[in-house]
Amino acid sequence: MIASAQTAASASTGGFLDVDWNSIALVCVVTLVAVVAVVTLYSTGMRLLAVGSPGDGSTATSPQRRPVIATIGGYACVGVGILAVLYGVYLVIPLFHMA
Repeated sequence: MIASAQTAASASTGGFLDVDWNSIALVCVVTLVAVVAVVTLYSTGMRLLAVGSPGDGSTATSPQRRPVIATIGGYACVGVGILAVLYGVYLVIPLFHMA
């Protein structure tokens, strides 16, 4: 009985409060990278959609037409950002994981 308690105590190597700090650090790093990626995608999409608008910093007096590639790229960046957020919501809500 005592040997099994010692084995169980030595198997728990979580440290303070038996928390696996490496896993928490990994979650923090992955979260930071994901947040930076989603914000960068959304910001890039908004900037691409703002090309040719009167307030984009150009010196032209008349508004220019936005290039088609900027429109497609802008909508693609915003769409991928929205899909990433929806996937994050799917991962967080356990109701969606019921079989």
